[in-house]
Amino acid sequence: MEIPELLAPAGSPDTFRVALNAGADAVYLSGKDFGARYYAENFSLREIREAVDYAHLHDRRVYVTLNTLIRDSEIPRVSDYLQELHAAGADAVIIQDPALLFLREELSIDIPLHASTQMTIHNMAGIRWAEEMGLERVILARELSVDEIMDITSKAGVDIEVFVHGALCYSYSGQCLLSSFIGGRSGNRGRCAQPCRKKYELIQLKPERRVVNLPWKYLLSTRDLSAYMNLDRLVDAGVRSLKIEGRMRSAEYVATTVSVYRRALDEIKKGGWRPSMREFERLKLTFNRTLTGGHLVGEDFMGREYPGDRGLPIGYVEKYSGGRALIRLTSETVPGRGDGLFFQENGIGIRLGDHLLDGGILSIPSKPVTPGSRVYLTGRRELQKFTEKLRSSHPPHLWDVELRFIATEDGEVHLTAEWSTDGRTLRESIETKFERALRRPLASDTIREQLLKAGDKPFRLSFAEFRYPGGLFHPISGLNALRRELLGRVEKRIIDEKRSGKVKEKKSSEKVSEGFGRGSAAWGGDGSPCISAYLEDLPSLERALMAGAGRVYFEPQIHTDFRECDWNDVRSILREASDIASGYDAEFVWKWPDITHDWLLRRLLKIEDEMRLNIMVGGCGIPGLIDGDVRIYGSSALNIYNSISAMLMSESFHMLTASPELSSEDLRGMEGNIEIPVHGNLTAMVTRDNPWRLVPHRFSTRSKSSWALKDSRGAIFPLNQLMGCETTIMNSKETCLIDFLPSLMEWGFRNFSIDCRIQSPERTGELVGSYIEALETPEMIGDIKERIVGDAEYGITASHFRYGLRE
Repeated sequence: MEIPELLAPAGSPDTFRVALNAGADAVYLSGKDFGARYYAENFSLREIREAVDYAHLHDRRVYVTLNTLIRDSEIPRVSDYLQELHAAGADAVIIQDPALLFLREELSIDIPLHASTQMTIHNMAGIRWAEEMGLERVILARELSVDEIMDITSKAGVDIEVFVHGALCYSYSGQCLLSSFIGGRSGNRGRCAQPCRKKYELIQLKPERRVVNLPWKYLLSTRDLSAYMNLDRLVDAGVRSLKIEGRMRSAEYVATTVSVYRRALDEIKKGGWRPSMREFERLKLTFNRTLTGGHLVGEDFMGREYPGDRGLPIGYVEKYSGGRALIRLTSETVPGRGDGLFFQENGIGIRLGDHLLDGGILSIPSKPVTPGSRVYLTGRRELQKFTEKLRSSHPPHLWDVELRFIATEDGEVHLTAEWSTDGRTLRESIETKFERALRRPLASDTIREQLLKAGDKPFRLSFAEFRYPGGLFHPISGLNALRRELLGRVEKRIIDEKRSGKVKEKKSSEKVSEGFGRGSAAWGGDGSPCISAYLEDLPSLERALMAGAGRVYFEPQIHTDFRECDWNDVRSILREASDIASGYDAEFVWKWPDITHDWLLRRLLKIEDEMRLNIMVGGCGIPGLIDGDVRIYGSSALNIYNSISAMLMSESFHMLTASPELSSEDLRGMEGNIEIPVHGNLTAMVTRDNPWRLVPHRFSTRSKSSWALKDSRGAIFPLNQLMGCETTIMNSKETCLIDFLPSLMEWGFRNFSIDCRIQSPERTGELVGSYIEALETPEMIGDIKERIVGDAEYGITASHFRYGLRE
């Protein structure tokens, strides 16, 4: 039975060694730049080369993450770095930005590229796009079920990788700007500040403003994923690689998770595997926020009560008396000396010393603790010892190397090593001279014994041929030196073979940037400017059109109740909206939700086939499913960050939306048929969680109500719901670039969008009219801005455009 690759994280050279020695087939790691875990220790270029060589010597693989979005100004550096990784022999590069696909071709290098989960590929349309673009592997979004994954693997023409363990993001990866909007630290640039682990309140804004009192404070905090209990289902699903998350976590975490999953996969391969509760508890001995099967098997993935490490629950305090806590054990795992315990009710942690164990009762000296308090095992001395042992060991793989020792009577010696790799037989040979023995000739057994000593080398040595006439002499130290030299050559050959064809003259990064044909996709040139509006209801649609919007992106709010996420008749709403728009000189565009799982995509395609509307989508593969003369617009979910990505995507999209994270310096000189988001509460997150299901039934969650989250600083983040039942969290402040319109016009941009999806019809008309007025009379922008800012309930911001991200 073929089993998937086990892929482990390495945030440092130390954890890299531990991961391989614990049984990982491959390791993913990052350099100091362009990786999605900027705050990990990470690897220098020299350390990457050393890691790749070590892995290849032990028949393992190394994937390097280059999974952040890239600015135009960074293209030369990224080009150089990609060439360095290729020369280092990296087995693949994990990417988020499509520009890397162009750079690989332009640089004429053959390094495999894997689509990061940051690309948010979650349906077959995305898989087909990845195949067409030449990606060798897709790392799926973590929001897919095992059944969805199985359906994808049965049809996919690329390798499929899925996460099986580690932290879960609240948002779809690649679709989270919350950290960026709050503090300027972007997850798309590897600098997420994890605002999802902070405290929030759920607020009803309408019909009346009031706080929903809930027993949980960490409303966005997720549990940690563990697919261990359902691992055989993922193996049967046909995925190519099983990925453990955790480049920011400890060596003990890596050692424990990799070894547990390694043992499970080996047993699945043999047949008859059953999940072990002892092994599952072992996974809880390292950092975890309570383990869940999550989206894979439809388990609750939220851990709203506490955002930190839980450890392993081992029992509860039955009694406290005389300075001792009596703990009733409920776990198969019994704590020992040196282990860490945590009393949840009292917030007390201790290191276990002297203790008594009698009939399932653990008696320990401690400060006063509350009877009934849950007790967690938070540290295990045994795991520290296990990790230390792995640090000094080697991966289990051994190369079978056959030796041929041929000596002639006059002392000529030929020693050859043969081994197989990738279906080929390789050889390394060495020649030397032995002397005729005067007193004590070498015995055959002595030669065999010395030459078969592999030491710490990854070789299993045997003789395929041994011919020795006897009567010769050579010092034992000489035999050892002969063996070391030969095995050193074998090591070097194994490493060199993995790099075969990869060492080549580096292409100038300046020449690379010339290759994408600047000016090939005009932005609109000297044409008339157009103000477009994002809308979700018919009254706002009409107000935007009356105010002069040149294009409307209509994403109808079709649910009658947010808690139930039920559907209204989409077709009738779209027909009415399209009829309204037909009475104005404006383009009507049906905006699809940015997340479209295959079940939803089939429904949308059926409606589109009937109505033939221009559409806006957030999935890179969807244009390939649309037939006929229909304009397709790309939403901000595509994360267009540079001119190369805009060029690549413009082949499928009529117009693209620039990422709202780009600064004025990033946008100046950017090319492509691009629209700039200039106003509105922009989308900060898209999640599968439904927070309305937390709301007591005395509150109405009908679609006429409105809701928000409130953080500890008092900032209000409005909530909305997509057609597929995903929740969107909007930025607390309205982006407002009205005073930068003249500059954007000067730089060649002509298309500007306003997000009015959570605005009232009156505010919608005011915003659209104000921006049109600003374009027509730029000298009045100051007065116009003052007018619209006064009606912005939660304030305005231009921070990204004005100052850029914090890096």
